[in-house]
Amino acid sequence: MKPAILAALIVLLTGCASDQIAVVGPVEEDNGIPDLTMQAFIPPVIMAGSGATIYLSDLVANIGEGRSGESTIRYYISDEPEIDVSTAQVIGERALRSLGPKEVDESMELPFVIPVGLDQPPLFLAACVDVDDKLLETNDGNNCTTSNSVEDSMYMSPAIFDAVGVVPAN
Repeated sequence: MKPAILAALIVLLTGCASDQIAVVGPVEEDNGIPDLTMQAFIPPVIMAGSGATIYLSDLVANIGEGRSGESTIRYYISDEPEIDVSTAQVIGERALRSLGPKEVDESMELPFVIPVGLDQPPLFLAACVDVDDKLLETNDGNNCTTSNSVEDSMYMSPAIFDAVGVVPAN
């Protein structure tokens, strides 16, 4: 259900006579809870080494029924294919604006430098939204996506890669 915009009219009565009228509005009615999720994140695997500049793109959606607050998206890098974001190295982050129900936010080709100290490529990436866990959501389990996310079918989609001019290796 879309939030309804209501105009509130407050009338204060003293006895039988109206002595004050104030108009307050518009007021947004929000009956739902947000649910932020990483819809796409590219590239998931990096074939460059320490010191190289890489470009990350992501698409975040609020698939919930309520407006989200502002949040942070954090990007992680690891030389291990099974990324644990609690131990992986942070490569960068970006601010995420408040999203209304069914609204999306995308970021294209943000530059980051691969840190020193990782093994040789391939390197693996993860992206998480609401990293500080400050938002009440219907599902916190869909806030991250990694190089091994089998449930995220758009993760390696050729259509997503084509949108930013990258051709995935076969």
